[in-house]
Parts: sequence; structure tokens; C-alpha cells
Amino acid sequence: MKKLFLILFLVTFLFSDIYDIKYKGITLGKIDSLSTLKDDYLKARVTNSIVKFIMRKDFFIFYAGKKPNFPKTKYKKDSKKIIYALKRTIEAKPYDETFIIDDKRKINIKCFQKNLCTFDYFSKGEHSASGIIEFKNGKFYKLYEKKSSLEIVKNEKGDK
Repeated sequence: MKKLFLILFLVTFLFSDIYDIKYKGITLGKIDSLSTLKDDYLKARVTNSIVKFIMRKDFFIFYAGKKPNFPKTKYKKDSKKIIYALKRTIEAKPYDETFIIDDKRKINIKCFQKNLCTFDYFSKGEHSASGIIEFKNGKFYKLYEKKSSLEIVKNEKGDK
């Protein structure tokens, strides 16, 4: 029975989607699963040796809401609600939805095309950030936030 669970775990891992997280075109790490979105965070393994040396951490977490607790991890709070935009877009692909964060901030998500959505973040009435969320074959493929050049993209090379 243990062997069966081990085989199922390995097969699941081999066929799971891996995503690269990039900042200004430089790959920082790999996201092994988007399943943590349900808990409002993304956890990535640091794969860039220079970044790992500077941070002295094995993982980094981009989170909204309650900060998760993991050892050897660098944390970054999601102030622009990018995680919300990604989570909501994957769940529902809203045609045109505005989410009020508080009295000064909001995010607007629009999915006018089947495989392309946009999001815009407003703070104090001013447009502060925007990005795109792409899908391929009905599955999440890429998020690109234009201002910070943050990119989460499906790794299609097969390196895990």
C-alpha cells in the first residue's frame, strides 16, 4: 500500500505544473504548485544562486492576508492584491469586476477574451499598476505585472 501511495505521489509531481517566477527578466525561483493560492500565498523555491546567496534563504513567499510561517523563507506582502487578481481570474474569469480593497484602493479585473485577462490597481484614485493574465488550453499560463516587471509563467522546458 505504501508503494502505491509513493507511485501516485511521484506521478502527480511529475505531471504537476511548475511555474517560474521572474523579476525584470531574471528567474528568481520556481513555484511547484498553485494550490497555495487557496490560502492567499505563493511559495517559490529560490533557484537563482546569486539571489540565494544574497537572501540566505531557500524559499520566498508572496502573501496576502495572514503571513504563513516556514523556516528559511523570505516574505513579501502583496500590497497590490496581485494574488487576489490571479486567484479570482483562475476561479471565474470575470467579465468586468471591481474589488474594493479599502476606501483608498481597488483592483479591476477584466476578461474580454477567452485566454486573456487584465487587471488594474488603483490607489488614492490614481492608476498604480496593471498587468495581464494569460491562459493556454483553459489553464493558467502567465501573469505579468507591468510596473514591477513581475512575471509568473508556466515552465514548459520540463526542468523541475
